[in-house]
Amino acid sequence: MSPLVETTNPSVWISGNAGLVEVVVVRRKRKRLALVVETDGEVQCRIPSRCAQRTAETFIFAHQDWILRTIARMKDRVGRPRPQYAEGAAHYFLGQRYQLETCQNLQSKAQVRNSALLVRAASDDPTQIQKRLEDWYRTQADLIFNQRLSALVECFGLQMASSLKVRKMKAKWGSCSQSGVITLNLWLITQDIKAIDYVIVHELCHLKHFDHTPAFYAYLAEFMPDWRARKALLV
Repeated sequence: MSPLVETTNPSVWISGNAGLVEVVVVRRKRKRLALVVETDGEVQCRIPSRCAQRTAETFIFAHQDWILRTIARMKDRVGRPRPQYAEGAAHYFLGQRYQLETCQNLQSKAQVRNSALLVRAASDDPTQIQKRLEDWYRTQADLIFNQRLSALVECFGLQMASSLKVRKMKAKWGSCSQSGVITLNLWLITQDIKAIDYVIVHELCHLKHFDHTPAFYAYLAEFMPDWRARKALLV
C-alpha cells in the first residue's frame, strides 16, 4: 500500500511508524522543489508558484524515507539548550565551552579570555549583553568562515562561491543558491572547526551537484571521506 495516504491542498500526509506525518506544501518564487524539516518538527515541501499539486505529491512520495529519517534524527538529538545571558552561563565558540563573564563598561566589546567569554557592555541588561555577544560572534564568523572558504577551495581545487553571506538560520547550517551564493548560519561559529569545514565543503559541492543525489555524496566523499564523522559533530 502506498505510504501517501491522504492528500489535501496545501498539505500532503505520509504514513510513518508513529502515525501520519503532515507535509505542508508552500508555494514560492523559486525554480526547484525542496523539502525542509524545521526545528519545531514541521515538514515543508517548497515548490515553484506554478507547480502542480500532483508534482509536489510525487516528489514527497519519492523522498518519504528521507523525511521520516530526518524527523527521527531530530527527535533523538538533544542539542544545546537556548543560551542564557546571565553571569556564568555556558556559551560555545569553535566547539569549546566558555563561561560568560560580564562587566559594565562604556567601551562595549567581547573577547575570549582563558575559559571565559568576557562581555563588556554599558549595562548588565541581558538584552545588551546578548547584542554585544552576537556582534562579536558575527565578526568572528565573517573572518573565520571566509578564511576557511578560501583555504578549502585552494586545498581541494573546488569552484569558488560567488559570495559568502552569514545570517541566523533556524533549520540549516548552510545553503547554496543557484547563483553560487553560499549562506552560512551565524551559529555555525559555535561548532568544532572540523564541522565548520564540513558544512563549507558540503555547500561548495552544491556548485556542481545542486541536489542531494548519490552523485553529490560521491563527489563530497572525494574531498572529505570522513564527512559523516564531521557531520556528527554538529550539535
